[in-house]
Amino acid sequence: MIKYLKKYALIACSLFTLAACDLEIDITNPGLITEKPQDKPQVGETITYRAQVWVEKNDMEELYGGERLFRQNLEALFRNTTTFWNESTNKFDYRFEWVVGEGDDNLVIYEIGSGVKTKEQYNVYKNKAYGTLNTEKYDFVLFLALNCPKGEGGLSCGGGGASKQSVVQSYFEGSHDIFAKKWPEKGTYSDLGHEYGHVRGAQDLYQYMIPAENNPISHVAYDYPKCNMGTGYQEWSDYCSAVFNHNAQYKQLTSDMTRSTYPKQMLVRVTKDGKPVQRATVNFWGSRASFRDIYAAPGNSPYMKKKTDANGELTINDIYRMFIPDYNNTPNLPPKSPVDEFPFSRWYCFVVEVELDGGQTKCVWLSDLDIVPEYLNGGQQEPYVFEIQI
Repeated sequence: MIKYLKKYALIACSLFTLAACDLEIDITNPGLITEKPQDKPQVGETITYRAQVWVEKNDMEELYGGERLFRQNLEALFRNTTTFWNESTNKFDYRFEWVVGEGDDNLVIYEIGSGVKTKEQYNVYKNKAYGTLNTEKYDFVLFLALNCPKGEGGLSCGGGGASKQSVVQSYFEGSHDIFAKKWPEKGTYSDLGHEYGHVRGAQDLYQYMIPAENNPISHVAYDYPKCNMGTGYQEWSDYCSAVFNHNAQYKQLTSDMTRSTYPKQMLVRVTKDGKPVQRATVNFWGSRASFRDIYAAPGNSPYMKKKTDANGELTINDIYRMFIPDYNNTPNLPPKSPVDEFPFSRWYCFVVEVELDGGQTKCVWLSDLDIVPEYLNGGQQEPYVFEIQI
């Protein structure tokens, strides 16, 4: 991982698969939102996100007909991404627009040499794209590497640039025409649209795809929503719509913005026939990225074990830290070495298990894909109430 990616986010993606990214969030300093609050846009307003685009000179000339033609096609690609965002089924409060910025340096033409180039050669300039960005003109960077060796293509989104900008890193083989496909057919423009979802703070939803066989606690698959963030096409989940609406006026995001999408406190209530279940043991088993499983191998303890009080309730005081723990100060987490068994250092959802008399259990799913949109859309205030009916 390059030094510029350590602070906030790293998302690694496959070139030709829309559902191909993962997000690493800063767990060292969650902090609070320190930016001066901005005025919330009016419903229906167009929110524009401006890119500074980087491209290698010889790639542009040898593969795409030179700067003039490249610029024309680049504008069309951004228009297609804008269409993809807004024409996909959604619950947006705004129209979101993706454009090439209008500054004199909106197209940064760097030069390596003719023909195929290695990722290492491209990365010299990609790293520079994490440097200071004029945020009066641009909101993020799209870095293009258009003539990579066969098998080395891939899209990703990294955060933590010097000006808090995200950088969408796009590596393509020379045989791939990034301008060939247009809406509604899947293409580079929609792959970039997926990456821009990360720019705006969304997780990869395919990490929530937990099959029944990977859930040793309740043996039930997680019913994830369809979404352009990796579980469907031409559809935004309620989670993404809520996050994009919430973050709309903030052009650069940090982990503080992720924290702000969660309620601060959760009240877990266990009832049976409408009455509180007192002194019930409640276990929280977490799901992991990459493995896409519930971490409950033999010998593992639950991530959290709590008991309800006389009112059949228990309280969790920091929901953000429940999902995104401080790794060095939290027990019962998967090891990070010698093999990283806790990719991206966060849980994606939980099986909540209530222990009943006679050794029986009741299990339900708890997911931030439900918590975040319900909280941001005003369906729940503080504390967030999660009721388990036996």
